[in-house]
Amino acid sequence: MSKQRMAAVAIAFLMMTAGVTAHAEDARIPNDVFNLTVPEGYGAFTKQVQTTKSPEGDIETTNWISKAPTGEAVIVTMSRMPGKILDPQKLIASTRDSLLESLGATLESEAPRAGELPSSRLLFRSDAAWFRGRFTVAEDRFYQLLYVGRSADQRSAPHVGAMFDSFHLVDATPAMAATPPS
Repeated sequence: MSKQRMAAVAIAFLMMTAGVTAHAEDARIPNDVFNLTVPEGYGAFTKQVQTTKSPEGDIETTNWISKAPTGEAVIVTMSRMPGKILDPQKLIASTRDSLLESLGATLESEAPRAGELPSSRLLFRSDAAWFRGRFTVAEDRFYQLLYVGRSADQRSAPHVGAMFDSFHLVDATPAMAATPPS
């Protein structure tokens, strides 16, 4: 799957589920790959899995989305590639560029995250929304954590930072589990 297609899938999924407002006392993604706790008031995660054929093999992309009544949303995308990602920085850069183009957004800042895994933090905005993101590459997986808000104040709220700090990989590989807070 091209990087542009991966970004478009995540955004399209968000748009398709715009009317979904489930409520949950525990808004964590319960799986054995990563943990994430969203702020109070967000709905239960919806999940979609899609497999795309590529010349190198199948790419399985899973999207999770949780929405808040305030218009905010959290999107987590995990793409499992057919083999180890050999150039993580190239994947991060091309995904960033495709996402910005598909949203008509402007990059405000980008910085690498400290840690054992290639990872990048992003702030960007469009005419309609304010975004905060994290892209992380771990062997054959590419993770995108994306917060979508309606204002700069929503995006910079402490609970959004706490949510990003709660995102941790829990895979069995020790290097993959070592994802320090933002």
